[in-house]
Amino acid sequence: MQVQRRRFTIYPKLLIAFLTAILPVYMLGIFLNQQVANSLREHILQSMQSNVKFYLTSLTDEIQRIDKFKQSLVVDEDLMTLGAVAPALSENELREAILRLEKKLSLFKDSSSYIADVTCYIPSIDKRIKPDNYADGVPVDELSQIRSKMKHQTSPLLWWNNKLLLYSLYPEYSFSDRPPAYLVEIEIDQDMIVKDLNNVIDQGQGGALLYFHNSNRYIVNHTIDGLTDELQKLVSREEGSNNYNEVLEHSGKRYLVSMQTSPEYEMTLAIYTPEALIMSDFDKFNALFWVLFMLSVIVIILFSYWIFKAIRNPLRKMVDAFHRVEQGDLSIRTSHDSHDEFRDLSDQFNNMAHQLQSLIQEVYEQQIRSQQSELKQLQSQINPHFLYNSFFILHQLIEFEDVDKAKEFVSYLGHYFQFITRDANSELLLGQEVKHAESYINIQTMRFGDRIQVMLDPIPIACESLYVPRLILQPIIENAYMHGLESKASQGILRISNSVENHSLYIRFEDNGISLTDDGLSQLTDKLAMTAKSGIETTGIVNVHRRLQIKFGSLSGLEVYRNDMGGLGVTMKIPLTKEDER
Repeated sequence: MQVQRRRFTIYPKLLIAFLTAILPVYMLGIFLNQQVANSLREHILQSMQSNVKFYLTSLTDEIQRIDKFKQSLVVDEDLMTLGAVAPALSENELREAILRLEKKLSLFKDSSSYIADVTCYIPSIDKRIKPDNYADGVPVDELSQIRSKMKHQTSPLLWWNNKLLLYSLYPEYSFSDRPPAYLVEIEIDQDMIVKDLNNVIDQGQGGALLYFHNSNRYIVNHTIDGLTDELQKLVSREEGSNNYNEVLEHSGKRYLVSMQTSPEYEMTLAIYTPEALIMSDFDKFNALFWVLFMLSVIVIILFSYWIFKAIRNPLRKMVDAFHRVEQGDLSIRTSHDSHDEFRDLSDQFNNMAHQLQSLIQEVYEQQIRSQQSELKQLQSQINPHFLYNSFFILHQLIEFEDVDKAKEFVSYLGHYFQFITRDANSELLLGQEVKHAESYINIQTMRFGDRIQVMLDPIPIACESLYVPRLILQPIIENAYMHGLESKASQGILRISNSVENHSLYIRFEDNGISLTDDGLSQLTDKLAMTAKSGIETTGIVNVHRRLQIKFGSLSGLEVYRNDMGGLGVTMKIPLTKEDER
């Protein structure tokens, strides 16, 4: 059949239309969105990083200044006098020294808004001196704990009883358990820190968190359920980095986080702001993108209508024709008016249907005949080579005049010959197949005697009426004797068991032969896998596997493995119907 040449192909129409309508619109929209989003995000992160760095620097500078004043206070003459020689002072001298120290503490407290309180502990006179008063009672045990804790941290800042403190001991180091001469405690005003955190970023635009790594504590200006904990985990995980930016997701929202760390004081300042809040300027670009998107949708709708007439109708007609062929109707023919690719496809389809219609019946019948011939050939390939040894055993029994055993042996051979030479159907009941296998085992038992022990489980009664190919059990048992057990002088074991699992009957053949190698097992596995290919010679175990798959399909057959006794294991799988399982 001659194919007419098309006037104008449909491919250029589709290619030009899609490239013209879709690519420029989407490329422009995506480019604009990305440019604006990246620009805004970068600008905000830089601004946040600058704010974090500025505030953290200001805070650390103020703490350093307070720490320097604290050091000068530690060596104050009045404080040293009270700590060292207070018992030698008169009551008047002691009171004057305390009053002078109170004034100095008051001046020290007023020197910084970050100082909430200042306290001097003097164990020798058991007094606590503050800027505006003093009282008896020095917690000696608490001072000992503070000294121990300060030995294990490098930061001068210390969290104690929910207070952020600066401590100084005199003397700083001691080789005994004696309490220090005195201790200066400066409490940092947390409310003041929160107030300054509010200045770093407006509360309505985000929040700030000051995290102290050595104590796993933090100060936050604004708490959002769950977000503060997530932020704390993020900051603690990034310990060791000086400054960095992150994107944190919480409750379906994205937050931009900027952090700065002070290694000296082991604290990190983190500020965060919702990404959606800073992207408000992006709405203009986003609106433009959606305008372009709607424009592209309109174009696609119009273009799809044209495609529907140009492509969909003939394509649907071809698909329907293929479905008809799939259902076995080879008389179907198609037609297409336009001179394009669909006309070529229609003509080629008609040629294909014509050729298939003339060949399919011949090929199908040939395959059926071939499959039936192969089945008969496979069933006739079983070679009872063991009979040579059987006749030799019979000769010995007659020679030794063991008439009873000779009769029994001849009976077994008779049943065996009757089974394999009978001109019967290619299939039989599984129960009959089991009886033949038992006859074969009895013959081999007469041959090997006590050298080989056979354990044969009975087949479930419901499965005895299952039709199976002839000679599927005896070849596997024969293989166990020939290749696994024949070389064993004693204590040979052949175990034949069965079970019904997952709607299938499994029959397992296991021996304790010593001749099975890994290479031999691998080669046998490969042979079983290749039986589906034409031209592969199939004998013995492979023969049984092939015939089972012809009868029951690819889910049936044999599987080989090394069993727990070290010998060859063969599992036969036969699918069962609901009636077979009853």
